[in-house]
Parts: sequence; structure tokens; C-alpha cells
Amino acid sequence: MSETQADGLRGRSGRSRRRKERFLEHLAKSGNVSDSGRFAGVQRSTLYHWKETDVAFASQWEDALEDAADILEAEARRRALEGYDEPITYAGKVVCDPETGHPLVRKKYSDGLMAFLLRAHRPARFRAGQEEISTAPVSINISYDDSVL
Repeated sequence: MSETQADGLRGRSGRSRRRKERFLEHLAKSGNVSDSGRFAGVQRSTLYHWKETDVAFASQWEDALEDAADILEAEARRRALEGYDEPITYAGKVVCDPETGHPLVRKKYSDGLMAFLLRAHRPARFRAGQEEISTAPVSINISYDDSVL
């Protein structure tokens, strides 16, 4: 192999390494493979080829997706516990404080997110349909006499 060919391979390898790093950094924030590929300037087919042929890259990909899920979970927890400001509207328009001109807001909390997080982290205590199922036999007597009912 000539020096020129070796330099070209090193250049491509370095470029691929940088693109992989950019992809993984963006994936860890966004959790979106397509968007991260566009950000890194790499086609999806190339990304999946790298994932299939590079064990270290595949592992880093999974770690990046876990990081993105952690970010989502942290935001869900924040919205459930700390709430978020929602502008007050009337007749489709934001209501503003007459003295300051700033929009009036009310603090909103997400009970749905709270329930979701509790089910995720404490499934034994908070899963839906938690009633115990009895395996004891049940006796049912059916009668023709409606007064028995």
C-alpha cells in the first residue's frame, strides 16, 4: 500500500471516528437515530452498518439511548414534582398583569406523569389492576326463582 493510500485510509478513519462521536453525542441528547445521523452527516444505512460491524460502537449506541432515556425521565420527574408554568388564557388570548404587562401563569403539575413514574419505579405497589387473584373455588347457585336473586 502506498503512503498516499495509507494517508487516505487514516483520513477516512479519522473522519468516521469524528462522525461516530458527533452521532453518539447527539443521540445521547435526542434519543433520535435519524436526527442524530443528519446532525453527524451520516446516512442511516451507514449508521446501522457501523452498529452491526463495530461492537464498541454498538455498545456506545445503547449507552447513548440510555442517557437519552435518563434525560426524559428527569424531565418527567421535574414536571410531576416541580410543575411547570402555564399561561392563563381568556377567549383564546394570554392574560397579562395590567401593572407589569407580563403574562399571568399558573403552576401545573402532571398527575399522569407522577403515576407513570410510580408504576415504573415501584411496580409491585403501583401497577394497574393490583387486586390479588384468588385461586379458591367459587360456588354459584342458579335458581329459577327470581326472588332468590
